[in-house]
Formats: sequence, structure tokens, C-alpha cells
Amino acid sequence: MGEAARRLCIESTYTPVVHPVYPRHANRYGTLHGGELAGWVLEAGGMAAMRATGGYVVLGAIDYLFILSPARVGENLTVHAWLIGSTRHTVDALVYAEAAPAPGREGGPRPVALSLQTFVAVDESVRPRLHGVVVSPCSVESEALAVLHRMWLEKRRPLIEERTRIASDLSPLDAVFKSVSHKFVSPVDEFTLPGVLDASRLFRYIDETAAVSAIRYTAAPMVTASFDAAVFAAPAYTGDIIMLEAGITGAGRSSLEIGVKIFAENPVRGRRTAIARLYTVFVSVGPDGRPRPLPRRPTLSPKREKEFMERRKAREERRRQIAEIVEQVRSLAGLHS
Repeated sequence: MGEAARRLCIESTYTPVVHPVYPRHANRYGTLHGGELAGWVLEAGGMAAMRATGGYVVLGAIDYLFILSPARVGENLTVHAWLIGSTRHTVDALVYAEAAPAPGREGGPRPVALSLQTFVAVDESVRPRLHGVVVSPCSVESEALAVLHRMWLEKRRPLIEERTRIASDLSPLDAVFKSVSHKFVSPVDEFTLPGVLDASRLFRYIDETAAVSAIRYTAAPMVTASFDAAVFAAPAYTGDIIMLEAGITGAGRSSLEIGVKIFAENPVRGRRTAIARLYTVFVSVGPDGRPRPLPRRPTLSPKREKEFMERRKAREERRRQIAEIVEQVRSLAGLHS
């Protein structure tokens, strides 16, 4: 990266953000909406990336975002973000969310969500820029996160290789029981770069559209469990119309996998691009808010069923690694009692 590169310790990039969970953030069970949680997690990662690189960033890729337990109304959700590594144009953030009861209420803190994110440093024209930062560990605790960064570099490589193909694929989503939603990108949707739809807002829209497909099909309450790894192939700009297609791509005993495909369109300029494609998982819940068997199960073709089982296996393997990572980040943040 050259002699002018500025070294940053992983510890020095720490960016905590506290969100009280209010009723406007919650579903009928008084727990935080998955899209709102994803937005907060991405905002924290974006803040850490902007602070370190001293300029604009956009989300390039995201690892699985698992919701480990629900955050409830009245609790304080602290989102902890660190940069755990860098390349010439990117920085990688590890973001961990933990809920704590409001003052005067019983109970201790518990893990709520975890995600790895890659942010691309860009200029005002959304072109990649050299940020001149080298992020590296400066302690035994943070060395474990540097190892995690190297693992993420390997896992994100096939995602990045998909980027060009996704951007050029304007075909409809291959799913059943589909729903479509359109959103106008306005200044309220901006955050890390003026004039560009921010990922934190986009994930709220993704969750909302996917939930419509899940709830319409089952005619029952469904809650978000996870977002799969994804790469973002192109930005959407203020003034664009984004179209989100969502539909069922798989089903478990109590869960539905919902595929989502996002396009950006500017009717004035005659431009239409594909932004991303990813999968979300929703769980059917009963009156007590606990998982229950799906009221209805879709019939899927053998090909769709095979592809779903492959994604499900990869998702379960990734989730099994989460407990160890949570312990590492809690140790680094000094969250152990």
C-alpha cells in the first residue's frame, strides 16, 4: 500500500452505537423488526469505515447476518463495530449487537446479531479510491479477529466473482409465490455517501418485501431469522426507483427461505441495473412468539429443493461458528462480567 500507508490497530477503530428499542421499531410481539436491526448493524459498520478511511464508503459485500435472539421494546441495543482488516480499496468490519435491559429491569446482556461487512472506499463519483489505511491487530485479543478477517477474504472471493454476472442479469427472480415492491430513492435514504441509496436503508426495504411474501403465503405471523451473504453489484441513486422482487425458494419445518432480487431504474435516463440478489430466512411463530410448524408448506421442484438444501447446509455450518466469534468480540470489548 506504499510508504504513506497509515497503520490502525483493530482496537482503535472501535465504534459503539446505542439504540433504545421503542415501540415504533417493533412487531406485534414487542421485538425489534429484523430490517431495523440490520439497518442499525450496517450503520455502525459504515460509521467505523468512514472514520478510519476519512471519506465516503459504500457496502460491497456482507456475510451472513444472523439474528441470535430478539431485542425487545424497552431494552437498549448496543451495536459494537470494529474494522478487522483492509485491502487497497476496502475495509472489513465486524459488527456485534447486544441487548441489555432498561435500567431497573431484571436480566443480563445477551447476543442479538453478528455480521461481517466489506466497505469500499469511494470518491464523490462512486469510483474506488485508495484509502491509505492498514488495519492490523495490536493485542492477543485482536489477533483472533485478524484470523477471522483472513477467513472472510476467502469466503467473499466467490461473492465478488459473481458481481459482474449479477449486475447484468435483469431476468425476473426465480421463485414461487412472489411479491413485488417499488420504492423511490429520496435524500432520507442516504447516509455514507450523498446521492446514493445506503445499504442500511436498503436492508429495511429487503426485509419488508420478503416479509410480505412469507406472511401472505402462510397467512400467519413470521419473524426474520437471518440474511444470507451477498455482494452488491451496483449502486442506486437518489431519484431512482428501486424494484424488489421476493418469493419462496425453500422451506424447513418452521421456516421459509425467501429469495430477493433488487433492481434500480431511472426512467428519465432510461437506465436499469441489477443491484443484488440474496436470501432471507423467516420463522413461523405462535401466539407466544415461539417457533411453530409452518401452517402451509410450498411444493418445490426437485431442482429448487436441491439448491435450497445446499444453501441451508452452508447456512447451518456458518451459524455453528458464531458462538466462538461472539466470545472473541465480547472479550475485545471488555463485555465479560
